[in-house]
Amino acid sequence: MSQQILNYLSLALDDYIAARLLLREGLLAQGVAVASTAVEKQLKALLAIHGIYSKKHLDKGLLAKIRSVEPELGNYLSDDFIKFLGKGFSLRYASIDSGGFQIVINQYRTLIQLDAVILTIDGGFRLQLSGAKIRTPLEQAIADKNPMVLEDNVHLETISMEDLYQTPNMLQEIKIENNLKTVTAKYKTEGLNIIGDFCKKTDISFGKREWKLALG
Repeated sequence: MSQQILNYLSLALDDYIAARLLLREGLLAQGVAVASTAVEKQLKALLAIHGIYSKKHLDKGLLAKIRSVEPELGNYLSDDFIKFLGKGFSLRYASIDSGGFQIVINQYRTLIQLDAVILTIDGGFRLQLSGAKIRTPLEQAIADKNPMVLEDNVHLETISMEDLYQTPNMLQEIKIENNLKTVTAKYKTEGLNIIGDFCKKTDISFGKREWKLALG
């Protein structure tokens, strides 16, 4: 095991924890951007095991590299969710240089899928030091019962899907017009709605008197 791989995984854990905090606190645009870097760093750690080093951000190119060396994982990873995370990363400066940009962020749906992806990728690592198996940083955080990782985590069974479906859920829709004017709708639904793809169009616009909200 190289120190670089371990460092990638440590950085990924830090971003994962930050993304979970931001998403759970309703800072959705910030949360999805950091979620993107958490997944990106995990995937780069995996590529490093195969002797591949990439400076690409999370996009189709990085996903293609993963599919070439880890086809089973690559097939598991959803193009829709990876594209959504990529859009979330681009959102940081979209209002400056990305006319026509739009995104719909669903609070707990994003959290559930992020947890699933992070745990699945991490589960593929088998780290050794001086011939002895060691835990990944995420495995250690789970063993330490780190609440930042465990709270509201369906996949670690600290909350059920049934309970999440009853939890008030926040959505944020963002549209950046071609002239870079930005309109945002942020609202709560009574429970979790999962409707369509992650990458969906938003109906909000400066040119409309009424909007049809995505709601999920």
